[in-house]
Amino acid sequence: MSGLLIPIVGMLSFFGCLGFISYLYFKTRHKERMALIETGQDASLFRKSNSIHSNLKWGYLGIAIGLALFGGHFLEQNTTMDHGTGYLPMIFLLGGLALIIYYRRAKDDGLEI
Repeated sequence: MSGLLIPIVGMLSFFGCLGFISYLYFKTRHKERMALIETGQDASLFRKSNSIHSNLKWGYLGIAIGLALFGGHFLEQNTTMDHGTGYLPMIFLLGGLALIIYYRRAKDDGLEI
């Protein structure tokens, strides 16, 4: 019975903490916005601009992570690396490279980053 009780308590604790953190986040955000309204300031700083260029950035990152997983598997199969050792460095390396490529392209095109 105790073997089943431990995972249940763990899951309840996890989701309880997640719910509490979400509650605090939204409560604090509401207080900040109410304070801005009371002082007569513009609340436009909370609006996020959804640019098509962010899709380009996430596309580059997704492609890079896919290539990194492929490269990590290739390294694992063809070298003496331990199981799973090549994946994380490849993800960070190619993910960072993709973001650098995106920002250089955005800068050259005069896009707002």
